[in-house]
Amino acid sequence: MDEQKNTPEQNKPEKKLSRTTLTFYIVGLFSVAIALILISYIAQARADRQVDTLTDQLTEQQTVAQGATQKVEELQIQYDQLTKVVEELRTLIGTDEAQTDIVGAVTQMEEEREVYASLARINAQLLAGNNLDARAEYDTLVSQYGEERLLGNAQEDSFDSDINILFTAAKEQIETVEPQYGPTETEE
Repeated sequence: MDEQKNTPEQNKPEKKLSRTTLTFYIVGLFSVAIALILISYIAQARADRQVDTLTDQLTEQQTVAQGATQKVEELQIQYDQLTKVVEELRTLIGTDEAQTDIVGAVTQMEEEREVYASLARINAQLLAGNNLDARAEYDTLVSQYGEERLLGNAQEDSFDSDINILFTAAKEQIETVEPQYGPTETEE
């Protein structure tokens, strides 16, 4: 019996030690569980904030993309309108050059209009007897556009045949008339 009494007494301290260890482990496990729950909560809150930020950015980008799409549509409409205007200009101008170069054709037409006006001024000055003014206008015309171009001998950018004929006539008249007063460029 002594042995039996000794045995349980020896086992009792082991049970106490075992309960203390078990209590320590349980408290430790609860502490770890609470720490993991806190870490999980913090990570989830951070992920939610990042998702909200990314959602805001995505919404912003979608708004910008919609604005850009709308701008592209507006630009396409403007392009279509300008294309129609260019086609109308090409048909109005009606030149072969206008089919490929509207600006060049319009510039050519403006230059031809200026040449016609200049030739008209030269003829008016000659008819009025203002040979010096006619000569000055003629020299300005030649220096601005070049004699070869005005005569129609230039390879590119020659004026039409009406201007060639009128310029040739004006040139002949300028060369045959004497200035009213003062020397001409050829007499100097």
